[in-house]
Amino acid sequence: MPTIKLNGIAVNFPFEPYACQEAYMAKVLECLQKKVNGVLESPTGTGKTLCLLCSTLAWQEHYKDAISARKIAQRLNGVELFPESSWGNVAPDDDIPLYYTDIPKIIYASRTHSQLTQVINELKNTVYRPKMCILGSRDQLCIHPEVKRMESNHMQIYMCRKKVMTHACHFYNNVEEKSAEKELMNSIMDIEDLVKCGNKLRACPYYLSRSLKQQADIIFMPYNYLLDSKSRKAHNLDLRGTVVILDEAHNLEKLCEESSSFDLTPCDVASAIDAIDVVLEEQAKVVQQNEINAEFNMELAKILLQLESAIDAVELPPDGSGVTKEGSYIFDLFAEAQITFQTKSSLLDSLDQILQYLSGRKCEFGSCFTQTFLLMDEALVHFVATSRNASVLFLQVHIHLDESNQKKKQRADLWNSSSTRKEKTLSYWCFSPGHSMHELVRQGVRTIILTSGTLSPLSSFTMEMQIPFPVRLENPHVISNLARVVPDGLLVFFSSYPVMDKSLEYWRVCSLIEEVKSMFVEPRNKGSFSEVIDAYYNKVVCPKSSGAAFLAVCRGKASEGLDFADRNGRGVIITGLPFPPRMEARVVLKMQFLDEMRRRGTGSQYLSGREWYNQQASRAVNQAIGRVIRHRQDYGAIFLCDERFSTSNVRCKLPSWVRPYVNVYDNFGHAVRSVSIFYRAAQEVVSVSEKTSINLLDISGDGASSLCMEYEPKLVSPRRPHIGLLDALERSEKSSEEVFLSSQQAEKKPNPAETKRARAAAYLATVKKTLSQERYKLFSKALQDYKIRDDFLAVLSQMSALFIEDEEKHVLLREFYQFIRPHHKKQFDEACYNLTGEGCGYKPEHSLPWEEQDILAHNVGEELVSAPGRFCGFKIFVCVIFATPIVPPEL
Repeated sequence: MPTIKLNGIAVNFPFEPYACQEAYMAKVLECLQKKVNGVLESPTGTGKTLCLLCSTLAWQEHYKDAISARKIAQRLNGVELFPESSWGNVAPDDDIPLYYTDIPKIIYASRTHSQLTQVINELKNTVYRPKMCILGSRDQLCIHPEVKRMESNHMQIYMCRKKVMTHACHFYNNVEEKSAEKELMNSIMDIEDLVKCGNKLRACPYYLSRSLKQQADIIFMPYNYLLDSKSRKAHNLDLRGTVVILDEAHNLEKLCEESSSFDLTPCDVASAIDAIDVVLEEQAKVVQQNEINAEFNMELAKILLQLESAIDAVELPPDGSGVTKEGSYIFDLFAEAQITFQTKSSLLDSLDQILQYLSGRKCEFGSCFTQTFLLMDEALVHFVATSRNASVLFLQVHIHLDESNQKKKQRADLWNSSSTRKEKTLSYWCFSPGHSMHELVRQGVRTIILTSGTLSPLSSFTMEMQIPFPVRLENPHVISNLARVVPDGLLVFFSSYPVMDKSLEYWRVCSLIEEVKSMFVEPRNKGSFSEVIDAYYNKVVCPKSSGAAFLAVCRGKASEGLDFADRNGRGVIITGLPFPPRMEARVVLKMQFLDEMRRRGTGSQYLSGREWYNQQASRAVNQAIGRVIRHRQDYGAIFLCDERFSTSNVRCKLPSWVRPYVNVYDNFGHAVRSVSIFYRAAQEVVSVSEKTSINLLDISGDGASSLCMEYEPKLVSPRRPHIGLLDALERSEKSSEEVFLSSQQAEKKPNPAETKRARAAAYLATVKKTLSQERYKLFSKALQDYKIRDDFLAVLSQMSALFIEDEEKHVLLREFYQFIRPHHKKQFDEACYNLTGEGCGYKPEHSLPWEEQDILAHNVGEELVSAPGRFCGFKIFVCVIFATPIVPPEL
């Protein structure tokens, strides 16, 4: 595998990295070396995960080497043998490693275990083999049959703890002996692999993972294990000196706020009171067991009744909008129920005892009570974790009428209080993800790296996090293949479920979609989602099918985490901007909080409420459109069907890799025509790509091509470019007038090389005059990249994206044939012929090296720069259409 030197560190990469990948890894290394935080955006398909793993693990190995070098120097009593410069840039002067225990652990967190499984699979494709572990829940890792039969995850937790404490689990009893097995220590394993290994060794996978964590170089875990203080404590996570990577960080704001928030309904309090009654009754029957102090449980029931009364005593306005108070009000409210900093420890202990007691009894209300007590426990933990001063700014208490009607009906038999009493819910909401970020900093984290494909705009994102991010990267990776009238799989995203339901009702009556594509709808319940998505995938690839349409909502299950690569997602329609509910209490309070912080601060350091509100819609859109382009050879169309996307203030919030390709249409027919042209071109690019891939596979027998196919360009030995042809780019500043004057100065037949240079310069001047400044920059960069990398498919796609939309610009595509290198000219000519029925005037001698062409041209007196041709090809087509919602063109 290639080894590249970045920031003084040798990084092994599975293939020759692209420039954008090198830039990304350099930024990661900068964060690690300077012990600073970074926020890095890199679009889907750019190998972000691979770059993260290779760069961080390379830095970690370099760190280990520095320790080894120092130890050798110390043994030889000659530290001068290894001057400070020999450590490279592994660490600043005050961070020179002394012991192997000083090596920073890497914590890699993502939203779900399925995403972590993909990351671990990427790790298997590298040369790095660090000691690793993945943390999961008992629900995922437990292999004890009795524990697995428990109704809920909460019951599993406490049943497991009881068996462990009494040494009644033989799987746990084997952990210490089996944790040193080589199969465990030296393997790269995801959750499924760990469970299989646990079954094979007859040892508990859950506690094996906790054991492996102690010696691991890299630890994989979901966000909540890291952000939630109780989870950190439960998994005994020591964050001091660690490097924390938060992947898919577009989810981070919401998760940070939710981890510091809770809602306590009247049913929760009533259920807790009834649970204590059940415990007291059982204790009265079997007094000799004396499992829990009955007197204290009666006191706990009294405290809960007082809390219920305190919440109900809060007067609400007649309009039912609820009462909002500063976060410090939670202390006054809890004090009325005798919940103070002095009593909180005994209360938490008592709650934990009751949870353990309920976990061992198969009572009628076991699961319900367990969840209620966990919620009470969570409320107390938040109470303990915050101080009066800290809670004033970003935490607020909101008391409102309880609207959980379904929940009340389910628990009506548990409610012992008066049915006429007004029932109120206590909500304790956090409005700053910076609270969780500051907590990580307080835990002693060395470096925090936030990364995703959709973090734009970075400035507002980092403001929300409220910690410094000196290193930033908004990676403008050029995704240059635009697509067309959607075949195969089509994704349609709505702003909300009600909007989707209304559209579905109309479409089904008119059979607008089913006549062309089978229609699948994202279910609201998690259980049936896998079944629906599998049916959609199968329909897309069915030979007798014309494809399928999958209807979903932004921020839903389909809009993030799922892979709609290739045929599964050839197009995505955004039917409108998915703003959060404007009058929802939590949204209103969040906006008020941000406006207040902006007023108190220095202005530009904080988002305004309106800016945050707009940002939420943009992030949801960016995440949804990211479903359609999943790797380098993928392509798809993005339809933004809301006229607000035509405004610059909305378009500027799109990802940087999308913005240059946005086309605005006020005529639907024109949009359909352009999309059709783009789509035919993309199919031609794919056919050329497949032929190239087959040739590569035929040549290579070591299997490396299968690994590199997604990212690696065709490897061709670089040839010396013909003098003046590609170099003419640097001369593009010369005006076309100068070019034409110079070409007419002499009556004698010009030298072929001079003719080519003049023709190239004239072409570049015309392109510069025809294209906008932004698109001309894309053109120049594409030509320069082709000159350096010799990547035919890339330049084919890039030029097509720039010129194919307008027929008047097709001549510029044909003229570009003069810049195509000899070994690519035949491919270019064939592609043009297959697509348009018109070739580029290709002749066999055009494929000769430049030197041989010069000799032949000199001998026969003719120039071999061929006639212009044309070709189309893209990866992404983005159009704004003045309509919402809209039916896709082919429907």
